[in-house]
Amino acid sequence: MNLLNEKQKTKVISDSGLDNLDVDCFIKKKYNNKILISLTANQKNDFKDFENGYDLNVKVYTPKGLVIFNSKVLKIISATDMEISYDEKSAKIEDIRKTPRYQSNCPITIFRPLLGNINTNLIDISVKGLKFFSNIPLDVNSEFEIMLYLSDTIGKIILTGKVLDKTGLPNGIHRMLIEKISYTDRQKLVDYCLSLAK
Repeated sequence: MNLLNEKQKTKVISDSGLDNLDVDCFIKKKYNNKILISLTANQKNDFKDFENGYDLNVKVYTPKGLVIFNSKVLKIISATDMEISYDEKSAKIEDIRKTPRYQSNCPITIFRPLLGNINTNLIDISVKGLKFFSNIPLDVNSEFEIMLYLSDTIGKIILTGKVLDKTGLPNGIHRMLIEKISYTDRQKLVDYCLSLAK
């Protein structure tokens, strides 16, 4: 299945010691049956209280959903890096999206005054967000006005989208959360998503 990739956001939880240890990290390197994880920036906890052999509950945020599996600490490399075991056959996937996402390649224009507009196509869409490809990188949390041409029957809509983090996404792929949209355009978007669901 190849669910895991480098840079995916990860949470490891251990109750093997005296206290519950809970650390936010990311996948630095993936091998056949083990993973090298590293602390995320600004993480208060680290791996200094973990020990070889500790049992772990691991959650990895992937584009397919939340991958959950049991693991063991194999090697403490430093306070910021640790190797853990990984058995893909025992991993479970939970869909963390509350709204269905549909594949779509409708045209999208991202308005960037003074910088030049980006014209591209969607990869997928939901009533709350969208995903698209762009060679031009967009900063996380930046907001842009967007025009989508949904279909000949529904027409175009205008919305404001906020760029989400790129954890677990290939280069050039961006995700946006819909921040502002008129009632009329929201209805058009719902109609469009319903038409894709059929």
